[in-house]
Amino acid sequence: MTALYALPDHEVVMALLPRIGQTCLGVDEAVERIRALPGMVPLAIDHADGPENARVLWGDIGDYPFREWQYMFTVEALAKQGRVGEHFATPFAILHDDRILPDSIAPSGFMFHISRCGSTLTGKALARTPRHLVINQGGPLQRGFWATLTRDFTQGLEPSTENLAAFRNLTLAMMRRRLPEQQFSFMKFISWNTLYLDFALRAFPGVPALFLYRDPVEVIASVLKETSAVLWAKGRPQAGFLADCDWRDTAAMGDVEYLARCFAHYLRVAEAAQGPVAHVNYRNINPPNFPAMLEKGLRFTASADELALMLEQFQFHSKDDSDSKAFKADSAAKQAAISDADKGLVARFCADPMARLDTSPANLFPHSACV
Repeated sequence: MTALYALPDHEVVMALLPRIGQTCLGVDEAVERIRALPGMVPLAIDHADGPENARVLWGDIGDYPFREWQYMFTVEALAKQGRVGEHFATPFAILHDDRILPDSIAPSGFMFHISRCGSTLTGKALARTPRHLVINQGGPLQRGFWATLTRDFTQGLEPSTENLAAFRNLTLAMMRRRLPEQQFSFMKFISWNTLYLDFALRAFPGVPALFLYRDPVEVIASVLKETSAVLWAKGRPQAGFLADCDWRDTAAMGDVEYLARCFAHYLRVAEAAQGPVAHVNYRNINPPNFPAMLEKGLRFTASADELALMLEQFQFHSKDDSDSKAFKADSAAKQAAISDADKGLVARFCADPMARLDTSPANLFPHSACV
């Protein structure tokens, strides 16, 4: 991961493509360019101080298929190779214009998760077949869109007709068919977007979703080692939204308690989801169970050949886009990295929602039947 990724997504894009913010097109002119260029997709959103001044940053990535484990890594790779074509900014209001959707693929499924729990593996496995267009943590939806409509998390997100339409159009604009063989699309959100799960399903009623989760002790061990956007938010207004408490209290809060509060919040939201959401514990994400995750969780049946392609991903470390690093189980090491006292603190917040998810009727592999 490069130093760029300590920055908000729109700043990453502007660092990679310095001229993108200097060219701001009006809605009608931008629509014309978007419709003329099948590779033109939204890259990030500069949330400014609200929708009136926010900007969507667009770039032409041609027919390059998303294969990297994050959307922004695709943008970075192409920008450094000089392969991002025309690029410009537009008013946020363009997301209310259906003309930006001439060739989009309606989503076949969503993936929400708690972080470091097999979601990247699942997304990259789906992306191995050419028929699938998979958005892994789409840059515009990591923070920019939500920060725009909540005025940087100082107010709640209203599921208004206008806001739902903007989300729907942004999602579909990322899911443009840029290769003729692409027939199905899937979206894997960043972990804390789980808190907007009901909003997303309201915008796309009937679209099935997976919620992938893991023992929060192991997730916290990983986050403390490698950091995350959730820790960046600590002490800021966004932290109150994430941890379900007064954001000012998070500044003095220990990292383990703060993360435990955040992850417990995700688990509760997933448990109460108002839509077709299937739960899967990390320990049950494996090749024998993957077909059921597709068929029962995403209501999607893959051919034998496509399934074989997808299962190849299980051999490799999911965050190694070169397929040169073999997967190695790390649960024991992560458990050992957290003290008994901190494990007790995590259990205080997370044990009950974990137990409920493990035995939930929506769990594809409930605890009593885990493999």
